[in-house]
Amino acid sequence: MSNQTITLILSYLRQNRTATRSDLAAALGLHTRTVAHTVKTLLDRGLLIPAGRQQSAAGRRQELFSINSSYRNYIGLDLGATHIIGILVDANCSVLERVAFDIRPGLGVEMIISQLRSVANRLQVSENRTASVGGVGVCVPGFVDPRAGVSIVAENIVGWRNIQLHKILSADTTAPLVIEDSSRTLGVAERWTGSVQRASDFLVIDIGYGVGMAIYAGGELYRGTNYKSGEIGHVTVVPDGTVCTCGKHGCLETVASGKAVAAIARTAVRQGKSPMLMDLVQGNVDSISAADVGVAANTGDALARDLLRSAGGFIGLALANAANLLNPSHIVLGGGMINAGAILLDSVREALSLHTMAEIFNELELSVSELGIDGSALGSAIIAMLDTTSPAD
Repeated sequence: MSNQTITLILSYLRQNRTATRSDLAAALGLHTRTVAHTVKTLLDRGLLIPAGRQQSAAGRRQELFSINSSYRNYIGLDLGATHIIGILVDANCSVLERVAFDIRPGLGVEMIISQLRSVANRLQVSENRTASVGGVGVCVPGFVDPRAGVSIVAENIVGWRNIQLHKILSADTTAPLVIEDSSRTLGVAERWTGSVQRASDFLVIDIGYGVGMAIYAGGELYRGTNYKSGEIGHVTVVPDGTVCTCGKHGCLETVASGKAVAAIARTAVRQGKSPMLMDLVQGNVDSISAADVGVAANTGDALARDLLRSAGGFIGLALANAANLLNPSHIVLGGGMINAGAILLDSVREALSLHTMAEIFNELELSVSELGIDGSALGSAIIAMLDTTSPAD
């Protein structure tokens, strides 16, 4: 029984509510023995429950199964450069409670950790809980060592180095804890509840304050040697360009991340190039965000539109390199920057088409995530569920 099989079966049951063993084998292309073994294991653990019987074509009444939504609850925590989002979900991935805080850039590490613990503790004692908490998943940007439970570095959080998150958060809960990269947890959420539930080879790009990626190959999340895969934000797109937080020059993050778009816009506004943006922030240039740029662009501001077109072009170029290398069937665009809308997304598609080999692009499906800003937190909760339902459990 693999995590991939569990994911396929539970995702199918989330969509269809009930199914027989035969339904699962036929719909998912799995061997009947594999389905029978996995279903029995999940029944024994209580994650699945019987849901009546269904008449089959052969005249036999086959047993139906469904997810036991009250089996356990799970907490997903997403720590980003500008936010903390926490959700409490049941085993069917329905959100029972949500807590969110904004983080000011430059906020001290100790204060961020204190807020993270506060969110986790609030969700653990939530009145909306329907069962005991079976696991807690925590995601952070940058390099993470899930084995040691350490957040090694998050370049966009000042002073964030070698944070012993598992040790810190274990003091507040007896539930199993899992630490993972935030872009990969977004990929997990897309795999479970998004547009790529049946895909085996796909990419999910997370375009927010920074830029990251989840890579799925053969139906499994690819983490790379020492868990450092997916750093598309540090692919060079402008040789000898601006210095990145990672120390290299011309990374994708320096021209296409939310942080970069906002910084470029601030400089331009100070030079008098966008009266609309100046009015939008009531003269407080330092407060300009990528979201403000998106609003201005969709209101017709020329500077803002050019910034989004430029960012989209660089994103499309980086994705084309990934597509040519990995030949995925799908690419999903996620993260806060996609809220900028068609100006950005059309530029991504145009550059992707221009730089991807025609034979690869013609077989590629590009879509936009519908999970919203809670996607990484949801993926964290799902990873916690998988970790406690894995073959080794």
